[in-house]
Amino acid sequence: MNNLVEQYLDKMLEMEGKGYLDAALELNDKLIQTFPEEKETILLEKAKMKFRSGYEKEALMDFITVYSISGNVEVYQLILDAYFIPNKEEMLEQFFFNMELLKEYPHYRNENKQEEVSIFPIWQDDEILVYVDIKLRKFGIYQEDSIENSLESGQIVMLVNELWIDKILLYEKSCRLKEHFMGQDHPMYLLYDGTYWILLNQLYNLKQLIEKKRIVFLVDEQGCRNYLYNSWAFFPQVIIFNNKSQYKDKLMLDNIERVKEDYKKSFNNMKQYYERNKEEIIKRVNRGNPKILFLTSRFTTALQYHTRDCMQAAKRLGCEVELAMEPDNIQRNVMAYMIRISEFKPDIIFMISHLRLEFSFFPAESVCISWVQDPSPAIMKKESPMKLTSRDILMNHFTTWKDFREIGYDERHLIDAPIPANSHIYKPYHLTDMEYERYKCDICFVCHKSDVDEHISELTEYMPEFFKKTCQAVYKGYQEYVYETGTIFFEKENLTRFVEGAFRQNYNVMLTDLQLDHLVNDIYMRFNYIMFKQVLVDWLIDAGITNIKLWGNGWTTSDKYKKYAMGPAENGETLSKIYQASKIVVGNNCMSTANARVWESMLSGAFYMSNYIPPETDMVDIRKIVKVDEEVVMFYDRDDFLQKVRFYLSHEEERQKMIQVGRKVALERMTYDSLMKRVLEEVPKKLEQLKEWKE
Repeated sequence: MNNLVEQYLDKMLEMEGKGYLDAALELNDKLIQTFPEEKETILLEKAKMKFRSGYEKEALMDFITVYSISGNVEVYQLILDAYFIPNKEEMLEQFFFNMELLKEYPHYRNENKQEEVSIFPIWQDDEILVYVDIKLRKFGIYQEDSIENSLESGQIVMLVNELWIDKILLYEKSCRLKEHFMGQDHPMYLLYDGTYWILLNQLYNLKQLIEKKRIVFLVDEQGCRNYLYNSWAFFPQVIIFNNKSQYKDKLMLDNIERVKEDYKKSFNNMKQYYERNKEEIIKRVNRGNPKILFLTSRFTTALQYHTRDCMQAAKRLGCEVELAMEPDNIQRNVMAYMIRISEFKPDIIFMISHLRLEFSFFPAESVCISWVQDPSPAIMKKESPMKLTSRDILMNHFTTWKDFREIGYDERHLIDAPIPANSHIYKPYHLTDMEYERYKCDICFVCHKSDVDEHISELTEYMPEFFKKTCQAVYKGYQEYVYETGTIFFEKENLTRFVEGAFRQNYNVMLTDLQLDHLVNDIYMRFNYIMFKQVLVDWLIDAGITNIKLWGNGWTTSDKYKKYAMGPAENGETLSKIYQASKIVVGNNCMSTANARVWESMLSGAFYMSNYIPPETDMVDIRKIVKVDEEVVMFYDRDDFLQKVRFYLSHEEERQKMIQVGRKVALERMTYDSLMKRVLEEVPKKLEQLKEWKE
């Protein structure tokens, strides 16, 4: 080292010792300018001085510069000792903790699992991340992108190589869905090169991201491709590249375009197949052994069961079947149905409460069976009947519902199809002593309780005080009327007169047409349903018939009902055993007398007592399926209900006779096997009628 340089360095240290740090650093800079051949030595002393003074980031940058110039192993080790070794164990512990978390996480794709870590972060602040590769003895500096991106709620976003978790969480909050329907959510993708993935997992605990249940971790191109090639996955709508220069963003975009191209190829192949095989499809349908693709959704439990039961019945009838359903709450791209159609090439596409017209990619040559179970917007539109094709068949659960009939669907499209029960699940079982003791009772209700008072409170919450009290009094008065008389207003016309008269005569309130319509619709569609279940139970308890069990959610919250409450009943074998161990299962649906609970009870070997609904307002009339008094018992009001309950509890022989008759009827007419057999026999006839009609 130059003697003069050495003297100046001593002077610089003396200045530092006296507290003149800025002057010492200024002297150091002048030395570098004056003696550039000694830059390595001078800069190293500057870095040490900064480190001693607490300027760790600036010191690190200088140390790395010295090392990049000289390759001096001692400088390299000095950096490790100061910035890496103190934190090494903690970083490794965090890394392997995250790896354990990710083992069971479904939204993680990484084909290059890291067993040995050789890349470590040694510094991070709001601006940069510095890391070291201890195998290659190299340092890297990663600059945080300061550009802010404006995101909207519901956008599907992909962040590439983002290493600042506060920013990730900010983006996640910005693009989060405002409302969730039955657990549905949108994915947010985090894509990383292998190096940056290793760094991220040492820097942060990923639990806070995993708990969002919508973050998708993708590592390298292969991990990205593997996840997005799953046809259920959504494509990102917004891609944010942090530090573009270190990531081949074109490769990312090309990969997505390749996936989209595969979709187009699948669609074209599907289109060509169906155009060539239009007549063959009908021939297989006519033979009674078509290939059927069953479409359903994980976001509706009941429809999953119904789809499963139809599919199993079709398989027993010799049909080749497949199921298409979203794998989870964020992988739910509807275009996956198109891929399944393209691969399976079904003759019949089967779905519940949806119509072909809702899916633009359905091949026109396929037969589409839609089982109408819910009044969905597409089904209830006046124009929907005109949009049905000659290969559209509607299985209709609402066999007697006036509103559905008035839409205008032609009978040639319709097959009556009230929801049946699965006789392979609902059947008499051998009950253990423990099961019998838990389930046995005189009267069994299977229904969730909705609180009447809570409903009234929610309905009137934002009403003016006087109108609120009046409305609450009318609702409670109606509840008392039903309790006392045993009569529900099933017809809107009568209900309208009751509500209008109650407000006018009792409280001198004249409702507007809008107010009247709103209250009548609420009582007709919601309040009747909520209240009726409670009224039935009240009748029994107040009459001293208390050996009852209430299965379903909600009953435990009320003092009056909680000692009878059993909690939710698991569908399937458990529910069948509950029915079987009960002496009377009571119908409590005030919209439909022929719901699935009827047939589940009968098939299980239970005595089912149906409530009454006038035929003109019954959405699915049990009287079209079985004979009242001969094959099923029906009660008409409170006195009739209590009288028949007492009769069948005290006349075991009569009760057993009705049990045998009911089970026989249900087996013959209301199982999924009988339903699917009838549908597959009727579809060819319907298609022939529609072909002649449309042509």
